[in-house]
Amino acid sequence: MASNVTVKSVLEKISVDHLECSICTNRFRQPKLLDCLHSFCLQCLQELRQSQDPSGTKLICPLCRRETMLKGSGVADLPNNFAFSALVDEVTMQEKLLDGQGSEIKCQACDEENKATSRCMDCDHFLCQECQKAHGRMTLMKSHKIYTLAQLRSGETVYKSKLREEVPKCGKHPDQNLNVYCNSCEQVICTTCSVLDHAKHSLSGLPEAVDKCKRKVTELVVKAHASQTELNTAIQKLSESRKELDTVFAATKTKISKKARQEIAKTRREEKKLSKEIDRIYKERTKAFEAAQAHSRKEVTKTEQKLDEVEHLTDQASCYEILEHQQKLLHNLSELTGKQPQQVPDKLTFMDFEEGERSLGRLVLEEEPKAAAKQSPRPTTFAAMEDLASHFAAIKTL
Repeated sequence: MASNVTVKSVLEKISVDHLECSICTNRFRQPKLLDCLHSFCLQCLQELRQSQDPSGTKLICPLCRRETMLKGSGVADLPNNFAFSALVDEVTMQEKLLDGQGSEIKCQACDEENKATSRCMDCDHFLCQECQKAHGRMTLMKSHKIYTLAQLRSGETVYKSKLREEVPKCGKHPDQNLNVYCNSCEQVICTTCSVLDHAKHSLSGLPEAVDKCKRKVTELVVKAHASQTELNTAIQKLSESRKELDTVFAATKTKISKKARQEIAKTRREEKKLSKEIDRIYKERTKAFEAAQAHSRKEVTKTEQKLDEVEHLTDQASCYEILEHQQKLLHNLSELTGKQPQQVPDKLTFMDFEEGERSLGRLVLEEEPKAAAKQSPRPTTFAAMEDLASHFAAIKTL
């Protein structure tokens, strides 16, 4: 019972969201990575291109609508996401082991269909007892790592997909591994390419290049978090300003009603006009606050999602993939650091009602210096609202 719980906890650590293609909702098959860091099955992307623009040179991500330029053979030439492929392989293996508790897993190294008792990680095969003994007798296989099914089921030994150890081959020289990073071209190359095509370029080893890339990513992640904090602060400030607006709105409405009650007979019409006008102004201002808050919340959500994608990719990807996707990683993070909150002028939280001597009074939408107000008193009739035109125009642009 304890082993079941352990294996289940291992499987739960790998989110289903990271294993399923958002287009077909099945587990990834040959996942390809777009410039926005979203991944989809190769076949799904090929079908998506047919539905968007079969002869076009760009592909629009169905999740974020960002464009990815296609080169060479189109979708097929998009970078592979080996990290996702490895995760699918590892979870599938754990499920096989769980299923094997109720039904036998057969040996894959012989034709006798014997019950498997272990797995060779180097051969990537389930083995029966006899085949495991054969491994021990053969010189070339003595160094192979073999674990019992009980060890794999319990989580004592974690199964790692061989895809994580796969070394990509050079496109120009298929017999050579990619083992050099060209800083000038920002790509991983083989030794032959480094001599023939990149001799005068700045070259470095993969470990050094990966460390440099990770440092850049870390710096941009810090800046992105700072931008996210600024957006959240802006949301809080907008919320406080909105409350302040609600308070002065209620107080102004009360003043209007109070004055109107004093002179009901002659001021009813003016009260309705003033109330209607203050209602309209309040609605416009609240829309400005709500739009600014919605904008900032949307940017915060985008930032959180993108940081999760970057973190997952850098945690799961191999050094080759990190360098291959370096430009995408840095570009996406750079976009996050430039996010700015949408601001609403503080003056929009102010409004007041000034009683008049010959009329009900007037709305005051901006704070006025007391001295200036005394020296140059303004008309108190409702007709003197032309000064609000520029203010309303400013609100509509928010």
